[in-house]
Amino acid sequence: MELTVGIAIIALVAVTAGSMFVAGMRSFQARHVGNMVVSDMRFAMEVMARELRTARSVSYTFPNNTHDVTVLLPGDSDTQRRGFALRSGTIWHVSPNISDSAIAANVRSLLFEISDHNIVITLTSVPAVDGIAGSGLPVTLKTRVVRRN
Repeated sequence: MELTVGIAIIALVAVTAGSMFVAGMRSFQARHVGNMVVSDMRFAMEVMARELRTARSVSYTFPNNTHDVTVLLPGDSDTQRRGFALRSGTIWHVSPNISDSAIAANVRSLLFEISDHNIVITLTSVPAVDGIAGSGLPVTLKTRVVRRN
């Protein structure tokens, strides 16, 4: 009798500890996914801000489309325009000399607000990645870039 009660208590403790471990791992995975998305977005924001800051010319790639911009850097000829575009949830760095490169994924929106010497960049992430809940998404990052040229 005492042996049966002891085994039942040990089994209950083992099941409880196991479920706590699984819950902790799921929480860690969700936060890790959210942190990776935010990290990618911060990297993309820094890449875009660096090029926009030194640009001698910035314009929307297409009229009335605030999601794609074209950048002309010092030393570039007028035909060597670079740019940034949001395509299918991925931010692409577009360059005429090399193939386009993805700089961030899982992005829902990219918005550029261009004025005379200021450019405001706003990025918003997708609400969830692979259906994982509790990742802290969506996140919106916003920065203002002051052009130097």
